[in-house]
Amino acid sequence: MTIQNRGIGLLALLVGAFLFLRPNNAQAAQISVADQDTSEAPRESDLNPEINPIGGQRMTNLLPTNDSDEISKRIAAFLFMLRSSEHVYPRDVINDKAYGIFYGGNQFSDFSDHPVITGELRPVRLSYSICNASGLGSGCVSTAAGAYQFIRPTWQRLREQNPRLPDFSPQSQDEAAIRLLNELGVIDLLRDGDIEGAIQRASGTWASLPGSRAQQNPKSVIYALDRFSEGLTLA
Repeated sequence: MTIQNRGIGLLALLVGAFLFLRPNNAQAAQISVADQDTSEAPRESDLNPEINPIGGQRMTNLLPTNDSDEISKRIAAFLFMLRSSEHVYPRDVINDKAYGIFYGGNQFSDFSDHPVITGELRPVRLSYSICNASGLGSGCVSTAAGAYQFIRPTWQRLREQNPRLPDFSPQSQDEAAIRLLNELGVIDLLRDGDIEGAIQRASGTWASLPGSRAQQNPKSVIYALDRFSEGLTLA
């Protein structure tokens, strides 16, 4: 390495140390800004091997239905597919461990509210490259938590809808996800039997889904359809 390159490397380390070791009040100012909170950041699930045990049994489309039980099964299967895409499958999905996973893989145990709100965990500061790729400024954070990796502002908004969700339990996380799917029009597509269309519609919100433009190694369509089919058998 040349002296010049060593100097550049040392300068980069000093700048990185300065950014990381800035006073806590400056950090607090950064993480208190809701629009600097992002779910579009790399997760462990980005390295998921695409295990597809269902094989040729996957369903690309189903018949339209107004039967409430059938619609509920399709929603449950879609939620299973989301959990299997946002987390390491099957390790953290089959045993429902995903409901207690925070961004970066940390676990939380207090389900009375989002773990950042309870104070059990703190927002995770992201690198400049991740912030930039997410369209945010330096100092952005992720508070993604739970089975559907809700960031704090999204969870707070969904929780306050009527009826107010009592906690951050698995049941409440499922209900919040259903509320978000309904806002996106995904429930209507599931009712119509357009599974691929539903996945595409949700991909603008969950970066792990095929069709996502967040450039975080989204799963393939085959993987998503296999997990949906598996979810139908479990519903």
